[in-house]
Amino acid sequence: MKSRELKTIHDLIVSDYKITPISGNKFLHSFKPATTDTTYRFEGNGTPEVIEGERYNIGYYEDSHGNKVIELSCLSRNTEVNPMLSYLYATKLSEGKHEINKQKNDARVNHNATDGYYWGKKYAWREYGLAIAKNAFYSYLNQINHPKVDCITSNPDMPYSNEDSVAYKEEGLADAVYALISSATKVTKVRYKSPLYSGQFTIRGIEAITDKK
Repeated sequence: MKSRELKTIHDLIVSDYKITPISGNKFLHSFKPATTDTTYRFEGNGTPEVIEGERYNIGYYEDSHGNKVIELSCLSRNTEVNPMLSYLYATKLSEGKHEINKQKNDARVNHNATDGYYWGKKYAWREYGLAIAKNAFYSYLNQINHPKVDCITSNPDMPYSNEDSVAYKEEGLADAVYALISSATKVTKVRYKSPLYSGQFTIRGIEAITDKK
């Protein structure tokens, strides 16, 4: 499921949960948020997948009939972190601020690369890395030798604010972050590891994802 096809909802309270037999050994699971009449559904076995009255974060898409179908890999209780749901939520948040980020990147990041578009460190993280901490994002890109160039960052509103920094090539950034998140396995209650990265890192729950820090 491509991230652009999925929508996310944070802190949905499950109500009117039903499990209905359908063809074969499949069952249709359906429920509504406590505050609306919208129905969300998914197919599964006869075992309950959610708990009535509990709070959940979900990722869903609309099928050709307009049904809101939950992607089970993007279903988790509000108290839990679901890596892929966090990735999808962060992607959507970044998409909504893409034009602002690009305008700032164009105005404030100066380099001599001619082989594609490059994002200054801060803006690369805002565009692609919001699901993880900045330092882990930078460390991971350095470890996988993602293409980068030296650059100078500046703020047009602050004279003499030039700083030496690096900018990361846009091509491959999205795939690199997806690979890290999709290969992540839990090490402790809050920390993850991946065979792609030597360090441990945290994945933010969607309620904690922000581009401010």
